[in-house]
Amino acid sequence: MMKRLVVVACALLLPATAGALPSGPDGVSIRSAHRAIMELRLEDAERELAGLTEAHHDDPDALMVRSLLSFNRGEYAIAATRMTRSLALAPSDDDGRAGLLDQMERTRDTLAGFRTTRSPDGRFIIRFQDDDEILVPIAMRSLRAADAHLTATLGYRHPGPVRLELVPSAATLARLSTLTVEAIERTGTIALCKWDKLMVTTPRALVRGYAWVDTIAHEYVHLVLARASRDHAPVWLQEGFAKLLERRWRDEPVRASLDPAGESLLRNARLEDRLLPFDRIHPSIALLPSQEDAALAFAQVATFVETFHGRHGDEGLRAVIAKLAEGEDARAALSDVASVDWDQLERQWRADIAARPVPEDIAPVRPLRFRRGGSDPDESLEVVERARGALRLGDLLWERRRYGAAAHEYRRAHTAAPRDPIIATRLARAALQSGDGAAAETAIQTVLTLFPEHAPARALLSAALLAKGDHDQARTEAREATWLNPFDPEPHCVLAEVDASEESRANCERLRRR
Repeated sequence: MMKRLVVVACALLLPATAGALPSGPDGVSIRSAHRAIMELRLEDAERELAGLTEAHHDDPDALMVRSLLSFNRGEYAIAATRMTRSLALAPSDDDGRAGLLDQMERTRDTLAGFRTTRSPDGRFIIRFQDDDEILVPIAMRSLRAADAHLTATLGYRHPGPVRLELVPSAATLARLSTLTVEAIERTGTIALCKWDKLMVTTPRALVRGYAWVDTIAHEYVHLVLARASRDHAPVWLQEGFAKLLERRWRDEPVRASLDPAGESLLRNARLEDRLLPFDRIHPSIALLPSQEDAALAFAQVATFVETFHGRHGDEGLRAVIAKLAEGEDARAALSDVASVDWDQLERQWRADIAARPVPEDIAPVRPLRFRRGGSDPDESLEVVERARGALRLGDLLWERRRYGAAAHEYRRAHTAAPRDPIIATRLARAALQSGDGAAAETAIQTVLTLFPEHAPARALLSAALLAKGDHDQARTEAREATWLNPFDPEPHCVLAEVDASEESRANCERLRRR
């Protein structure tokens, strides 16, 4: 499966002032608070606004800035009320406040029915719908791990609270952002860092889930980098940092974790001289023409920052961030820390990607598929026509519980299309059910070599490993499966058996009743 696509936009696009600023210290404070919010120095903005005299609490500019601060703090109703009052006191059609009020009201209304959970220390706040409650403890654990690792790596700790909103659909993500549904689905955008919070689409919104836990960590990198750099990092560098560090929460080494499809795209683009100019990624990967272009963009920026980190380490990343916070251009900051010019940095990167191991097999990009309506789509339509007949016959036999016969038909389809993950997964499922665990494991391993984020294969592999008594590997694969699609009961049931976990047992029973 193609890597999920994530977009950073942590800064709030701020309007011009509503009118003439007050004179004297209050005017200076309002202006300073406005600038602090632009740079995500929200704590500095709070201090500036706290000193306003009573005479200017209802000044339209003061109300506007206080509204922006409230919005960045997740106080959506208060933000909308203050912006409405600002507009009433100083009506205007062209200063951006009306558009921001619309965003504030849409956010307030969209999230009105969401539940809120806070970590015991209050550092992490998660908003979610009832159907996504199963995600919350997993998300809390990953946030806590990402927090610790990123603080150590980048030398900056978000002052908190860190806010995560679990979004139920592409349409909801569009309402909470400035993107359209069409742009979200075209590029496979499923998460955003914006307004000092993380917005991450629930895996139930996609047909086969996606790497939602790594995506939370990816967005957290954006948030930390935006805060630490005063939001001066350009989009391409933001995405490079985030892609490089998104798996640090797993206690993995710092590396560009490209899947086989990303490796193939990067290699082919280099050989065919069609690597994307970094500036083309501006202002957002979500505005590129396709999921394939977006995947290539991620592969490029991730490997570029990986090359830089390989030579200059964590200290180099922190030094670049410090220069960005001082207002230095990103290319200049990278060159200064590396003590070489930009052209040399690019040559080093191109040499490194040329030296990357050649993929054993060219993996195609499998676009993320958003779920439409409540029913599962007919996956057989994704299968090549020459294998479709045997697949559908296998499905009929499976529904009649003739598992051995179903496995036979799936094997015919697998012979016709050996690289297809849908066929291989169904073959593994039928083989496992008919008692041939070895055949199931073989079919799945082939799938996961090419498509490591194919959630059904991870879940089936965990069951096959449990059946043969390999509890350690079964645990590993089951946990990976929940990090892709936690709404599949089987990996929870595997974890319940190997760990006797109360959380896993409850998840297993609840999901099986659905």
